[in-house]
Amino acid sequence: MNRLSHEDSPPPPWYRQFWPWFLIALPASVVVASMFTIWLATRSPNPMVVDDYAKIARSIELRRERDLAAAALGVAAEIRLVPAAGLVEVRLVPESVQPESLQLRLSHPLVAERDRIVDLVKVPGGWSGQLPALEGRWYVQLYPGDAGWRLAGELAGESSLRLTPPEAP
Repeated sequence: MNRLSHEDSPPPPWYRQFWPWFLIALPASVVVASMFTIWLATRSPNPMVVDDYAKIARSIELRRERDLAAAALGVAAEIRLVPAAGLVEVRLVPESVQPESLQLRLSHPLVAERDRIVDLVKVPGGWSGQLPALEGRWYVQLYPGDAGWRLAGELAGESSLRLTPPEAP
């Protein structure tokens, strides 16, 4: 009798063995992870990366000029949020500073799509505008329609904020 033992049987084909598939899976998983990373990077580019430094420098210089103009006028603002009514109320000090129009810009520190600009309307005793409830931290800028001056500050969950111009050097 000529019986083949287990040792004499031919090995199964390569595609039925574990190790070739394991060795193929390692680089294949890296390719899949790379494709996912490329998709993620192109879907949400980083808005913090900029390449026009001259434009940024001019923008910073312009902000500084507006801050100095606010300091020269001696203007300050009291901002009060009324979340239940969806309102924001602004009172300028001194009352002699009364621009034609006033805008409130709220910038989210991380997500630019959440930024808001509120056009304020003159009401007895100050200015008012519609503003949905805010959560978290926000950068606040208040400026007239002609953008001649600017007040800036930061809002972090409180319902009132006082904006004053920075100290002149």
